Amino acid sequence: MSTQAVESTEDADRLGFTGSPTILLDGTDPFPQPGEISALSCRVYTTPDGLAGSPTVEQLADALTRRTA
Repeated sequence: MSTQAVESTEDADRLGFTGSPTILLDGTDPFPQPGEISALSCRVYTTPDGLAGSPTVEQLADALTRRTA
């Protein structure tokens, strides 16, 4: 696991950062949203209980499982 400071819109564009937190697995966003653009902003995720500030543990586990399959 690593973290990356995103300090400018140029950083956001280069890194595919679509708001905080952005989670990338091998450089790919496992939770892409249609029409989402790079931005220095907060990000919300669609979860079974509605919008939230992060994906659920189950969603993260599923994303990791899909990535390693």
